[in-house]
Amino acid sequence: MNLKLHTFAHANALDQALSACVAASLRAGIAAHETATLVVSGGRTPAGFFKALSDANINWSKVCILLADERCVEEDSPHSNARSVRSHLLQGAAAAADFLPLYRKGESLEAANQRLAALPEQFDAVVLGMGEDGHTASIFPDSPQRDAALFDTTGQPLLFAEGKAPVTARLTLTAPRLLATRSLILHITGDTKWQVFGQAMVTSTPALPVSHFLHAEGVRKHVFWTR
Repeated sequence: MNLKLHTFAHANALDQALSACVAASLRAGIAAHETATLVVSGGRTPAGFFKALSDANINWSKVCILLADERCVEEDSPHSNARSVRSHLLQGAAAAADFLPLYRKGESLEAANQRLAALPEQFDAVVLGMGEDGHTASIFPDSPQRDAALFDTTGQPLLFAEGKAPVTARLTLTAPRLLATRSLILHITGDTKWQVFGQAMVTSTPALPVSHFLHAEGVRKHVFWTR
């Protein structure tokens, strides 16, 4: 398993190290093919990482950023992942990056997938989070769309998925699309998630969707953890 584990005594140290890791991937992408594409996750956990990354010395005008998943709410909602990205990451020099929201009010799934079709075949870095139930992106253990998201055969990057309250309607990139990356990073905090991560490392099982990513072949993986 091509996986490197990074552990830290406190969140600030993790945020700085994770920022450096992602920034290096983006600079390498720009050097190799003049642009770089970064996939990030929402929620409260990445706020410090976003702030650290926004200060990184990167030619942000050559970077495209999108989310791994999104709740079907407008950006003024406190539940919007896009709102978090705009508030914490797209600041200062990083505001020059091209941000590609997943959700647009009234847009069909077909139209959203057409927008995403212009993305490069391989991302430069994907940063995922994980819930205490082992979900990642909006691929939940008990979701009716779980297997479609994990084992997609349609070739479409995006699908609707049912998530947890208070906003159950979600959009998520599929596992095959997320795994088409030069670097896959899992960002987790807390002892409970550390235990879930340990369970997911034992074997790949749909009951812990994150395990599908941890056991995937052919992609360089990093796990960043702190209490």
